[in-house]
Amino acid sequence: MTATVGNRIKFALAGDVLELVNPLIPGGPHAELVRRAGEAPISTALELCAGTGYASRLLARAHPHARVFALDASPEMLAVGRRKLAGAQLDNVTLVQGDAAALDFADSSLDVVMSVFRMHELPTPVRRRAVLECARVLRPGGRFVAVDLDRPPGPAGFVVDAYLLAAEPRDARDVLGPGLTDLLADAGFAIDSWSPATALRPTQVITARR
Repeated sequence: MTATVGNRIKFALAGDVLELVNPLIPGGPHAELVRRAGEAPISTALELCAGTGYASRLLARAHPHARVFALDASPEMLAVGRRKLAGAQLDNVTLVQGDAAALDFADSSLDVVMSVFRMHELPTPVRRRAVLECARVLRPGGRFVAVDLDRPPGPAGFVVDAYLLAAEPRDARDVLGPGLTDLLADAGFAIDSWSPATALRPTQVITARR
């Protein structure tokens, strides 16, 4: 997927900010993603729409014998990721510029595909193609793990509504509730676990198997 000019500008400004903010997000969603990704042995993993590859670096530290690929369409985000990777003393992460909807990986070649706060940013048709691509590149039994936005119950739900209206594309709403799990199921995934948002945590966590 080609980034729009607006997104290119946003990404150029956001990479360093995200690196500062990610460790401070309540509930540690990146650490939770890595924990779930590592519930079975990993030899090869892909972070989809990885931005600066923050989660990929966490996974690579936790699994030093795994090869981790961090894919993003934005050269600006990946440039920040390369700077961070250079100082991280990790030799098992590869940053890749590419299209989430047309992955340059062989069929059944990966153990894990993971995504953190990125599936909602894809236009819905692109998100569908990306999920089908994930199914293609994962080995039988391979895992898709994701942390993403969700609408919590109660007053916190209105805060998320306001955020989505102000800061996210319209298609972001399609991942809320069962939207993302339904999309995975339609692509042939078995949903192992789904933790929807709560009043204290406006995110969902999904683990699915090919």
